[in-house]
Amino acid sequence: MANKRLNAKDVDRLLADYRSERRRLNYQLDLVRKAIVDLKAVRGERSSEEPEDRPKRGPGRPRKDPNAPVAPKKRAGRRKKRVVENGGYRLSDWDNMIIAAINKAGRLLTKEELYKASLTWAKKNEPEMSEEDVMAKLSRVLQKLSGKRGMLGTHRTGLMRGYHYGVKEWFFASSGALRKQHYDKLVINKG
Repeated sequence: MANKRLNAKDVDRLLADYRSERRRLNYQLDLVRKAIVDLKAVRGERSSEEPEDRPKRGPGRPRKDPNAPVAPKKRAGRRKKRVVENGGYRLSDWDNMIIAAINKAGRLLTKEELYKASLTWAKKNEPEMSEEDVMAKLSRVLQKLSGKRGMLGTHRTGLMRGYHYGVKEWFFASSGALRKQHYDKLVINKG
């Protein structure tokens, strides 16, 4: 039809068709609305035409109970961090045991030597742990204390596998290297 030229007669006919279609659709819509009102009346609900006692609430959070107790107002701003000694971290029993074993020995210890100390401690304090569990726990504790917590320092000799672990005061803070005056604390067991 877009390509054809319409004369006045065709335009009047199209408009009449559209108007009659609109009247038919409005009539059907009125029938549907009446059916909905009748069905609500049968179910006992209020129809949309009847006034309601209370105003309708839209979606969202319901109103608070006016009889509920009032909570105290929170202070604005960030919560203050709890300050704990030992560099701001609370040490576990395992952490304290590892640090105490190194201090008691007075020298740098390998993971193997710390494992022996951990086994004897675990048999007394946590008897349900197996040897594999003790080794896994020791690995996690050493990684934590020598890494993000910075409580232990590590030294690699190159003569054997792994690290020697020592108290952080025996190491330089900037480079993490063992201080020269503490080289006597480094004991290498051969065999």
